[in-house]
Amino acid sequence: MKNTKVRKILSVALAVMLLACTMLFAGCKGEPLVIKDSDTCIVIKPTAESMGDSTDMVLIDYMNKLIESGELTCTIADGMVTSINGIENPADFSSCWMLYTSDADNANTAWGTVAYDGKEYGSAISGAETLKIKPGQLYIWVFQSFS
Repeated sequence: MKNTKVRKILSVALAVMLLACTMLFAGCKGEPLVIKDSDTCIVIKPTAESMGDSTDMVLIDYMNKLIESGELTCTIADGMVTSINGIENPADFSSCWMLYTSDADNANTAWGTVAYDGKEYGSAISGAETLKIKPGQLYIWVFQSFS
């Protein structure tokens, strides 16, 4: 009788611990793939897991995956990103979406820089349709005004 009571108590304690662990880890998610710093600053950080087996993925292909998963909206016209998450370039291009990256191989600081999270990032040397992405690098879209 004493043995049965101990088993029941241990079973209940184990069930409670499993439930607590499940609840604890259910709230843990991976780092977001799209960081909305503000309406006019969108940061994309690909991971090896999210890129799959692709070693030559370009940014627009990755952005299309984000669009399919509902993390991002974007339109492109004539090879240029014309809107992200509903913010559109005006017809006179007095403002537009500009791309910066932490990938030193694909950035040119002479063309411009942007500060994000305490660091400076250079302007991307190519557009979303040709820029090959790398896991762990940041691709920062900033809506900038030129007037």
